[in-house]
Amino acid sequence: MYKRFLPVFLIFMIAALSGCSGIDVLDPKGPAAREEFDLFQLTIYLMLLVLATVFILFFYFLWKYRITPERKNHIPNGPSGNKKLEITWTVIPIVILIIIAIPTVKSTYHLSDAADAKNLQGKTVIEVTAHQFWWEFHYLDGDIKTSDVLHIPTNQDVVLVIRSDDTIHSLWVPQLGGKMDAIPGKTNRLWVKADEPGSYEGKCAELCGAAHAYMLFTVKAESKQDFQKWKQAMKQKESGNQKTESAAAGEKVFKKNCLSCHAVNGSGETISRGNAPNLTGFADHDRIASVLPNTKENIVKWINDPKKYKPGTEMPSFKHLSAKEKEELAEHVQSLELDGISGKGDGGHGS
Repeated sequence: MYKRFLPVFLIFMIAALSGCSGIDVLDPKGPAAREEFDLFQLTIYLMLLVLATVFILFFYFLWKYRITPERKNHIPNGPSGNKKLEITWTVIPIVILIIIAIPTVKSTYHLSDAADAKNLQGKTVIEVTAHQFWWEFHYLDGDIKTSDVLHIPTNQDVVLVIRSDDTIHSLWVPQLGGKMDAIPGKTNRLWVKADEPGSYEGKCAELCGAAHAYMLFTVKAESKQDFQKWKQAMKQKESGNQKTESAAAGEKVFKKNCLSCHAVNGSGETISRGNAPNLTGFADHDRIASVLPNTKENIVKWINDPKKYKPGTEMPSFKHLSAKEKEELAEHVQSLELDGISGKGDGGHGS
């Protein structure tokens, strides 16, 4: 019968280990994450060793001192007063704690030093601001802002300077460098580094409100050449691609209704108050607000009733716009491309 429940048990264990999420937590792709993963493995192996020892001894004594007709009234002597046993089960836990403590303290100091403000020379520094319910990334050297998509160069140390704009959040990128709290009025730092190009999922690891589960982001690691190419594209004017007549009309709707909150780099649409995601390169994003695939139809749904898809979002609905204006607006934001950058696939989430 146990075979029937084994798959259910394995699924439960996998879900528990992954935080009930599709995010990959046991496949490190950088030195910081690998260091933390090694500590995790060490503690798991020691825990399994202790569990195995306890269960073996339990079943051994259960069998050895079981009641038989010959020992029905026999009461074995207890271990009280046995100095060897008492010393053994006192020393073993201390040894286990020392084995765990030494590498843990060493790694804690190493990871902290790597992100320390005194050791930023030669590292890429990116400011991260957590909002309910999206992430803002600010590249100080180019005054570039992105939302929910973090571009970093591979094989280079990156320090994230993390703050919060409202409540407590926690930035978590398990494949690159663990997690760090974003606390209002306080600045924390996290060191991340990617060994190879790829897209790595991140999320908020602190219950921060109704749409906490949708507070996702993607780290896109790319070669130094591609990273510089992307930064250059972000600084340029909007894509030179010819807009359709409908998208051009949607741009007017955008400037009239969306510009007070959203911004688009290099297009003149930069009057943003900073309380809404920057929509530069929105056409390359996979999802809208982390919850809907980036299609024209879904953009219209999002404009109609954002709170239906992300409870607690500060974006109001725009039901006063006509159906034609919503279609035009959707076409405009889908035309926001970066020159020389490939199309969708960066895992971005949009607004």
